[in-house]
Amino acid sequence: MKIFVVRHASAIERFFWSGDDSERPLNEEGSNQSLMIAKYFSDINISSIFCSTAVRCQQTIWPTADLFGIQIELSNSLSEGSTSQTSDLIEKLATTEDSDAYPILCSHGDVISELIRSLTLKGMNIPKRKGFGKASIWELIFLSGKIESGFYHESHLSQT
Repeated sequence: MKIFVVRHASAIERFFWSGDDSERPLNEEGSNQSLMIAKYFSDINISSIFCSTAVRCQQTIWPTADLFGIQIELSNSLSEGSTSQTSDLIEKLATTEDSDAYPILCSHGDVISELIRSLTLKGMNIPKRKGFGKASIWELIFLSGKIESGFYHESHLSQT
């Protein structure tokens, strides 16, 4: 069983945004990154997409949802600061999802870094480097609902 966790793509800088932070959109680079993310997933069987309510997360994953014809499920569990709720969602998906198709979660750097820390404490093996860059993807591998390993894919790797 796999679960993919995507960090939102590059957004307009907070300094230049006067509105509510949850409404802050992607910048031009982020829009391009969102297309690369969709390309990355194009040959993977995706079952569902869960996403933070933040506009930048939704815009990051829209091209992927469109590619698969999947409706995005917005979840406060993936919003900034919701680290314990994210772990609960991951555990639920790891034990209930079909093993032939995989869910995607799109969230924020703070949530993803805490999730990876938590999974590492539960025994997740990370055979290569790790990181939390914008538009990056974590591929989490579960066996019988238990975390086995995690693979980090930098944003530039999704171009290939």
